[in-house]
Amino acid sequence: MQSTLEKYDKLIVAILVIVASVIGVGYWFAEEKSEPVYKSKIDKLMFDKDNKAPKFILTLPDKLTPEKTKIDAFVDDVRETQVKKEIEENPDFSLEDLLAAVPNIFNLPAKNPTQQLKYISLDENLYEIDEKGVILPKIATDGRKPWSEYGNSVDTQPNFKKVAIVIAGMGFNQFSVTKVAEAFDSEVSVSFTPYTPKPETAILAAREKGHETYMDLLLSSRDFSKEDSGPLSITTDLTKDEAVARFHKTIATKAPIGGIVVDDGLVVPENSHIIKELLTETKQRGLLVIDASNEKIIDDLQVDGLARRKADIVISKDMVKHEVEELLQKAENIAFNKGQVLIVAAPKPVTILAIYNWINTFSPQISYEEAKKVEISKPFALVPVSNLVVE
Repeated sequence: MQSTLEKYDKLIVAILVIVASVIGVGYWFAEEKSEPVYKSKIDKLMFDKDNKAPKFILTLPDKLTPEKTKIDAFVDDVRETQVKKEIEENPDFSLEDLLAAVPNIFNLPAKNPTQQLKYISLDENLYEIDEKGVILPKIATDGRKPWSEYGNSVDTQPNFKKVAIVIAGMGFNQFSVTKVAEAFDSEVSVSFTPYTPKPETAILAAREKGHETYMDLLLSSRDFSKEDSGPLSITTDLTKDEAVARFHKTIATKAPIGGIVVDDGLVVPENSHIIKELLTETKQRGLLVIDASNEKIIDDLQVDGLARRKADIVISKDMVKHEVEELLQKAENIAFNKGQVLIVAAPKPVTILAIYNWINTFSPQISYEEAKKVEISKPFALVPVSNLVVE
C-alpha cells in the first residue's frame, strides 16, 4: 500500500517538474529574443531601459507556514476522486491512469438541446445605439423587456422543486463555452466575463443550445495584493460617470443578454449610491440582476421595479471537490425547504463535473398522481434562472 501511494506521489511530482521545466525553458527563450539591453541586473529584472513602469511584480506568500498551497489543493482534488481507490486496488496504476482521473470537462458527452429560446440573436426592438455607436439593451416601445424576452419559461410538475444554475465567469476559452453549452441541459444558464475575447460568438454558441445568457458585473477585488478584477470592474474609487461607462462596456454586446450577475467583491458605504445608480439603470434597460456577491449593502439597496434574485449558493473558483459537494447538498436542503434554489458557480472543471453529475441524480419529472405510486428520492426540476425572478 505504502509503495503504491509513494509511486502515485512521485507521478504527481514528475508531472509538476516537467510542466515547470517546459514553461521555464519557453519563457527563457522568449525573453532572450525580445528583451532590450539593460543598464544593470536590477533594471533587467524590474524595469525597462528608461526606468519607467515596473515590468514585473513579484508576489510573495502571505505567511511562511505549512498552510495548504495551490499544488496541495490540486493533489487533494485528485485524491478525492476514484483515483485513490484505484491506486489501492491496482498496483499497476500508470501515469496515463492518473491523467485520465484529472477533472476534464472535454470528456463530457454532447446532448441535444432540451429547450429552444424565442430569440437566438438580437431583437431590433430591444436595443439602441448610443452616440458612441455602442449597442445597449433597452425596453421596447411596447413594454417588452430583454430579461423576459431573451429568457425562457419552462413547465415543472407541481411536486418538484425548482433548481436554477448559472455557470458564471465563462468566455475566456471558446472551446469550454461550446463544451458546457453542449453537455448541460438548456435550463442551465450561462454568464460571461466582460473580458470575453469574442463575446458575440460565445453568447450565440450558448443560445443556440437553448441557454439563457448574462454578463458578469465585476466588483472591486477584496484583496488587491492577490487579485485584480481588471479595468471594467466597479472599484470603490470611481465617479458615477466612470462607473456608468464601465457598466455600459460590460453590457454592450451584439448578442442577447438578459441581465447581469454581480460577482463577489468589495462595496463600501461611500460608493453604495453609485451601485444603486447602476441597479437603477439596469432596471431602466429591462435587465435583471442576479446577486452572487456577499455584500449586504447591495441587499439593502432598494430599486422599485427591478427584476432581481439573490443567489442561495455561490460556488467560488477556490473551492475543492468535497466543498462543492457539500454546497450541492446544502442546495438540496434549501430546495426542499423553500421549493426553489439558485446556484451560481465558477467554471472550474472540478465544479462543472460535480454539478453535471449532481444533475444526473435528479429524479425524472412525473405527475403528482404518478408520484403516489413510486418513491422519488430527488424531486428536483431544472429551470432557467429567469424563472425564479420577479420584479
